[in-house]
Amino acid sequence: MDSISFLLFLIFTIVILITLVFISPIVSAGLMIGVPLIFGYILPEASAQFFSMQQFTYMGVPIYNIHILMLLWSALIGIVVYSELLSWYLLADKTVPDEVRKKAKAALIQSEPPKTTKEKIEDFLLKLGKIMSGEK
Repeated sequence: MDSISFLLFLIFTIVILITLVFISPIVSAGLMIGVPLIFGYILPEASAQFFSMQQFTYMGVPIYNIHILMLLWSALIGIVVYSELLSWYLLADKTVPDEVRKKAKAALIQSEPPKTTKEKIEDFLLKLGKIMSGEK
């Protein structure tokens, strides 16, 4: 791989990851998509030449810089989405509403008393005997 291309992709990835960790995943995704678009808008010929630069061939298929950029985008977007979902899950309100608590309490009161250890073992052995004999 061309050393300048490698250096540019490395800096691009490091900036995206630092933004992801220290600022925000949304800002990171915006930078990830915005930076190449801005350079494509400001310097269209230079960025087209950079993205169409062949780096190597794999089994006879030429790999250009645009392919490497797409690979980085897919990996980094996966990291951004995962971090967003994880933060959403961890920050979700997990308190149970009072209505649900009251219904659960009423259902617990109406249910049969808890089984003793002896009854649990008897039930287990009966189920095991049915399974061993071939019954359902």
